[in-house]
Amino acid sequence: MNAFKKMFQPIDLTKNKPYKVMLAFALPVFLSLLLSNAFSLINSLVLKVTVGGNAVTSISATGSISVILFNFAYGCSNGFSVISANKRGEHNENAIKKIFINALFLVFLIGIIITIIGLIFYKDLIAFLKVDAIYVDMAEQYYHLILLMFVFMLLSNYLSHFLRSMGDSIFPLFISIITTISNIAFAFLLTGVIKLNTRGVAIATALSNVVNVVISFIYIFKKYSFVKFGFKEIKLETNIIKDLLKMGLPLGFQWSILFIGSFIQSRTINGFGRFATKAVSCYAPIETYLTIPFSSLSTTTLAFISQNYGANNKTRIRQGIKTSLTIVLIAYLIVGIAGFSIYKYTPYIFLPKEDVNDEVIYFTATYLKMLIPCLILQGCLTSFRSTLLGIKKPLIPLISGVGELLARISICLFLPGIIDVSNPISHKAYLGICFATPSAWLVSFLIMGISVIYFIFIKKEQVTRLAQDVNN
Repeated sequence: MNAFKKMFQPIDLTKNKPYKVMLAFALPVFLSLLLSNAFSLINSLVLKVTVGGNAVTSISATGSISVILFNFAYGCSNGFSVISANKRGEHNENAIKKIFINALFLVFLIGIIITIIGLIFYKDLIAFLKVDAIYVDMAEQYYHLILLMFVFMLLSNYLSHFLRSMGDSIFPLFISIITTISNIAFAFLLTGVIKLNTRGVAIATALSNVVNVVISFIYIFKKYSFVKFGFKEIKLETNIIKDLLKMGLPLGFQWSILFIGSFIQSRTINGFGRFATKAVSCYAPIETYLTIPFSSLSTTTLAFISQNYGANNKTRIRQGIKTSLTIVLIAYLIVGIAGFSIYKYTPYIFLPKEDVNDEVIYFTATYLKMLIPCLILQGCLTSFRSTLLGIKKPLIPLISGVGELLARISICLFLPGIIDVSNPISHKAYLGICFATPSAWLVSFLIMGISVIYFIFIKKEQVTRLAQDVNN
């Protein structure tokens, strides 16, 4: 029992060797993200069995809308956790409580705003994406319910980030296991037995997030009793709200800006026809899974840098960056081998065999062959982004997001037509679309990489030399 309790002890990221605490923190994060992203995979696999391939594609067709609306909110909640981690590094429990209360208020407010915006503009967004008519009804059935329950999705996201900002990466893994199992059970019940089609998957996702939120609150108030509050203690403080928004909004806008480019890219791909749309439902989740090691390391780096920034330990921050990039390189080699081993067979994972043809295979395999070698860029830029956020430089990631957007849109709008002037939606022209994501990553890699070198290494050396001159 003592060993079990010890597992749930938070890690103090300001102590011990960086690579040891980062790996110990990162592994549960990796498994948590694996399970969290399994939600969409599970939904696809359940629908594939209980309803059919068109239902899978219908849900995938809403993916670009999700990332624009939802990722703004998720980015904000991630930014809020940076402030908590800073105060954790300072060991200031009273400040953490105030931040927690004010952040919860903002999470509710942002969740409601996103729901309203999504319901108002959903049909316009679907029309802009040029989604084939056979997918529109099932997509709408799914997405309206997801929007109505989005507050719970955002709450579960924020509570996980809060726990990790405290150095606790084990319980988010534990809760991910519970909610994933509940999602599987609800999804099979509501689509296979009750026959609610894509509505059933949406309800299953919502119920699983409700379970997540309830258990997370119970755990947080028991484990971190210093944040527990009563109704009379709920007090919004202007200075704290400003600090939270100062970190959260730039990250939220950056995440939205990043995926506006993906939105434009999806629209362009849909123009290549129904089989290209089906291919997106195959390679998009695989791309997500291939980048999970980098995402988990990004979360770890953010917590590590934020806590050590709060502790004012600049030497340890530099050590953490070097450790993060070393792990990125190792992960890239493993992910690259795995990706090239499975890319040819990806359509058979997500679609019934009768829905897979040479066109779907071509669109899927071509995209993945272009993407996989460039994953090293994505791995490095996520570590750079977390470093800049951890030292409270949120505007630079926002600027890099604008750079990514411009790069992605430029490639999508012009390169296919340049490659094949006579037919900009041919197989040959499709190669141009496949350059969009790597090009966006390259721009972001350069902007944030140069910024990290300046703020963490060069600027520090300049300050040191200035101090030496003064002493002399």
